[in-house]
Amino acid sequence: MATPELKVVAMPTGWLTVDRSSLIYARYYGQQIRIPVWSTAIVGAEKKIVVDTGIHDPGWVSSFICPCDQAPEERLERALKEYVGWRADDVDIVINTHLHYDHSGGNTLFRNARFIVQQTEWEYAGRPLPTQASFYQEFLIGREPLAWFRWQFVNGIADIVPGVRVIPTPGHTPGHQSVAVNTAQGVVVVTGDCANCMENIVDGVPVGIVHETGAELASLKRIRQIADIVIPGHDPDVVPGSAGLRLPDSARVPHVENTAG
Repeated sequence: MATPELKVVAMPTGWLTVDRSSLIYARYYGQQIRIPVWSTAIVGAEKKIVVDTGIHDPGWVSSFICPCDQAPEERLERALKEYVGWRADDVDIVINTHLHYDHSGGNTLFRNARFIVQQTEWEYAGRPLPTQASFYQEFLIGREPLAWFRWQFVNGIADIVPGVRVIPTPGHTPGHQSVAVNTAQGVVVVTGDCANCMENIVDGVPVGIVHETGAELASLKRIRQIADIVIPGHDPDVVPGSAGLRLPDSARVPHVENTAG
């Protein structure tokens, strides 16, 4: 059966004010920057899919993590309606690249969805390193028994629906994954925080918040092997409603496999 024609749509769901060094390893210390929080819809697949769900409450984020703001139209339920015409209850699948507060905060909106995450990430979220503990909040993940049965744990590369594949990209967290989508424009990779911005990918420089640097470097190389277009987790150059940023030819390395399937 032919793969359906898929479209990837980036949706802004709020803004964080952070030190720029948290985005790019060992660069830009002391420079404050306001960065977007991206959620992504995959349209045209046999299931309605959302990748990452942003923040749940800008006040909570501002109190416990970093300054955060969110316009009314950036609330995820509003963004879904504006950019792809979906209600939260329409969504069948939510893929979390990882379980940090700004990538799983809106999970509770999706009452009819199943949630896909690497099993390694789920296990790590329960007992993270002290340096990353504040980024994981159990009330956002939903660890009560009923919610547990809505999760689908994967181990490694997994095909979710035709044309959509999850790929392990550890480093930022040990169970981080990215999402590769076949589109008419090429393979779009939703990187999560394996790459906060295009600079991470083009220069091969890890993100500033990193669990294991060697794994992060290997994951960035993998993205350069498979992606034609990328949606980095917090890149302000991504245009709302677009499929992301085209990877420059200078950043490409030879493909080793057809990772998007």
